[in-house]
Amino acid sequence: MKKPVLFAILAGGLLAGCASYRFANPVPERHRALAVPVFASAVTQPEAEAVLTQAVRREVVRDGAFTLTESDGAELVLQGTVTGYTLKPVRYLEDTSGTPVEYRAVLKAEVSLTDAATGKVVVPPFTRSAETTAVARDDLATAKGAALHRAAQSLARAILLEAATRLGE
Repeated sequence: MKKPVLFAILAGGLLAGCASYRFANPVPERHRALAVPVFASAVTQPEAEAVLTQAVRREVVRDGAFTLTESDGAELVLQGTVTGYTLKPVRYLEDTSGTPVEYRAVLKAEVSLTDAATGKVVVPPFTRSAETTAVARDDLATAKGAALHRAAQSLARAILLEAATRLGE
């Protein structure tokens, strides 16, 4: 007798915790076809805009809230600018050389969504950033490139989450 009652209480508590969760797509159907042109860049890091653009496009496909499309078939256009990229040493070799072996990479972008047909701003510009670390053992260039890609992937997720949330309001 106690087990069914305990189970019912536990199940009720779990369901109450999920009361605000929605199973439906938060993006209105009229705004799901999304074009993502190449981001602009206000930083000196080579290829930062291309890496972030590709990461956002991959995330659109992976996430499923939007449908990636070409500009001529889009309902919305996600426009963005890479506004910051820093790579700072955070850990050094223990010997006296002072050689950095670990870096913190921070990537920042400003993004807005516009109606493809009218050019009207649907979601005003917002800024998001993402960070990661890079360990440079033997090849610093490869470590820096990997850090840029990881930061871009994380930033792409943040951008799309924010865009979907604002469209769903």
